[in-house]
Amino acid sequence: MFSLCPIHSVFLKTMPSPELKNKSRDEAIDWVLKLRSKSVTQEDRQAFISWLAKDPEHRQIYERLVVRWEGLDRLKGADFPLRNKALSYRPPVRNSWHQWGGLAVAASVFLALGVSFFIPEVWKSSDALYSTHHGQHYTINLADGSHLELNSDTEVHVHFNYWKRSVKLVRGEVFFSVVHDADHPFVVTAANGQIEDIGTEFDVYLQADKVLIGVQEGNVRVNANESRDLSANQLLAYNRAGEFIDQPTEAVENFTAWRQGQLVFDDRRLDEVLAELGRYHNIKLSLASSALGNLKVSGRFQIDRLNSALDIITSTLPITIQHPSADEVVLRKR
Repeated sequence: MFSLCPIHSVFLKTMPSPELKNKSRDEAIDWVLKLRSKSVTQEDRQAFISWLAKDPEHRQIYERLVVRWEGLDRLKGADFPLRNKALSYRPPVRNSWHQWGGLAVAASVFLALGVSFFIPEVWKSSDALYSTHHGQHYTINLADGSHLELNSDTEVHVHFNYWKRSVKLVRGEVFFSVVHDADHPFVVTAANGQIEDIGTEFDVYLQADKVLIGVQEGNVRVNANESRDLSANQLLAYNRAGEFIDQPTEAVENFTAWRQGQLVFDDRRLDEVLAELGRYHNIKLSLASSALGNLKVSGRFQIDRLNSALDIITSTLPITIQHPSADEVVLRKR
């Protein structure tokens, strides 16, 4: 991270949010600016994800700053002394962390002077990326009052503007609790389809070959190649081409059991069960023969107890466990 220049420190001392820790706030300002740079790299994005994972407070502070900073976009073209003062610190572009020092000053000026004073509904312009690693489970509280519950190994891009609230599911699974606002639709994009909230709680799971949607409460409209409305306790799936496909009957409460740290299977194929268990652990789970994938599994398993789940499965099926290496498990016919 860059070192604070004197003028930067002066402005930061005037910031009005007492709950923000100075060090975390400074780092959050760095990330707000760096992630919006044309020179940001994939390594920077990975470092940002690691920084978020270090402390839950990092994400909270970052979200607040993003909301305020993105709100400044609506002031583009405006001409008033405060904006001009902030932009006067903008430095020439260089490929170095130091280039962010001046922009951080600009950010600090606006934050110190209270952007929300100029933009009462500032949440309606924000852009953020959220992700989890294997085994992580994290809840994001959005500025509009909606909540995103991210399952293991998940990434979403959240973009709010004045007209619409948009979420792109890049990978993984998210449970959405949406505050309905008919004037500002909440739309989730997953592969070649979109799910539009009509006042509800729902789960979207992006898999390699399809997208699963389960509604816990209220209704959603799923727009793929065709449109279908989905009500509480209903599941729906479409493939990557946007075609609705048949999905085995499953209770929505089983579909969303991961929120309680559990996985529930009812007569599921063994290869599908291993794929689900593998989502939460940094270990390779495989079958010695593809034919074993046809075996069926039923039961409720604790996500964080992989060995227990495997012991139960092997005790009820004609298979045994082998450990070729510390991070690999192979199931073979007994």
